[in-house]
Amino acid sequence: MKRYRDPLFAPERRRHPALIFLVIFLSFVLATLLVFNHINNSRVNLSRQNVTVPNLPSALERFRILHISDLHGLSFGARQERLADTLAGISYDIVCITGDITGKDGSIDAFLDLVDIFPDDVPVYFIIGDEDPAPILAVPHGNASAKADYILEAESHGAIYLDAPQKITVGKANLWIYPEWVYTLDVDASETAYSTRYAQLLEEPESEQRAAAMTAVEYQQEQLQRIRAARRETLETDIHIALTHHPLQLSALENMQAWTASENDSYVRTISLVLSGHYCAGQWRLPFVGAVRVPESAGVGNKGWFPGDQKVVGFSTFLGIPQYISPGLGASEAIGLPAFRLFNTPTVTQITLTSKLTN
Repeated sequence: MKRYRDPLFAPERRRHPALIFLVIFLSFVLATLLVFNHINNSRVNLSRQNVTVPNLPSALERFRILHISDLHGLSFGARQERLADTLAGISYDIVCITGDITGKDGSIDAFLDLVDIFPDDVPVYFIIGDEDPAPILAVPHGNASAKADYILEAESHGAIYLDAPQKITVGKANLWIYPEWVYTLDVDASETAYSTRYAQLLEEPESEQRAAAMTAVEYQQEQLQRIRAARRETLETDIHIALTHHPLQLSALENMQAWTASENDSYVRTISLVLSGHYCAGQWRLPFVGAVRVPESAGVGNKGWFPGDQKVVGFSTFLGIPQYISPGLGASEAIGLPAFRLFNTPTVTQITLTSKLTN
């Protein structure tokens, strides 16, 4: 006869109250951290940075730049009210925004709200980042300009798309805001290339595509004229602020230094400060450790993991060229981590130029 085990006499299953408590405790800690991180990501921190500029004209002593980067289409309250609250009572002479301004879908509304919080008499300069749509289009796109719609919208709100050097005069001193790539641009070769392209387009049959391509080339030719004029107007005593989305690595700084030291028509011999972004301070940060990861292309070794902060965020100097890398406001998919900030408060920076030595 087949025998069955009598459950009445089965040994009682052992319980592990300590393990259950541990699971509950860890779940509580994780939930608390997630709530804290969400709250932390909803606010905006203000950082301050003094930058020593040798031979800074007295008229530019204490000149202040508000540096913002990597908005990624985020809104900090209705019409960026939390950002506006952070900046309340803070003085700045210009605003420099170093790219990645749009949302994932190319939306520009959050950026327009950001531009609108600044006083009308404060110039707002912006460049685009690697996750923004193309700013100049050589194909039909719904308007008669070579500029993309989102660039035109930003300009309609008073922002200045920095596609060529812009001069700011304070007293008898000049300060230039330069797109970084302009320093090493071969204007003569570029003009030849665009002239050749324009001649080719003239030989093509008329069409919407040809008209859009010609508009783009005309824009680029006019842009080169503005760049050449700025180079000729620039004096060796002028102060230079260069904007770039990607932080400049050592090789790029060497090329820039070699170009600006050579005999060319720019009269640029020193760059006072480079402003950049892109890394979002590592996006994920760990207490006592710092940045978790940056893109492998950053050239910091170890495939971008745990790079240290010197080349990732804040102020540093290489080859005598100072660079400030913004902690940023949003999160990027280019970092190689899930696109949210961890223990990394969104931050904007007030940069003050001074002739005095700073710590």
